[in-house]
Amino acid sequence: MGKSTKAEIMKDEGVKVVLGNVNEPKKVKLADGKEYEIKFDLNSLCSLQEKFGEDVFTALSGIDGSDFKLIRTILFVVLEHEGLTEKEVGSLIDMSNMPSVVEALGQALENSTPETEDTQTESGK
Repeated sequence: MGKSTKAEIMKDEGVKVVLGNVNEPKKVKLADGKEYEIKFDLNSLCSLQEKFGEDVFTALSGIDGSDFKLIRTILFVVLEHEGLTEKEVGSLIDMSNMPSVVEALGQALENSTPETEDTQTESGK
């Protein structure tokens, strides 16, 4: 099998996130109450590459809730099209919703990553 391009391996599956007071699966409570879709598309990956250089996927693999700047930066990049500043995005996150934000970012990243032949074999597909 030939080598796949980055465009061929990207999936188009976002994760809906509510930035407010709604308790639904894959939703996040943040301060402004609006619903946003967290999605790693080509634009967000390019913005992340501008910030992190060639270490984009290393940085993304570090989303574990302990690096506050990383969480804010990644959420800002995936919400950049909303016209929010990085500080405004940061004001939507607090210690009570941080685990949900981290989980949603991880899920969105997982959704945008294609299954490899190894993954398909392991999952029985």
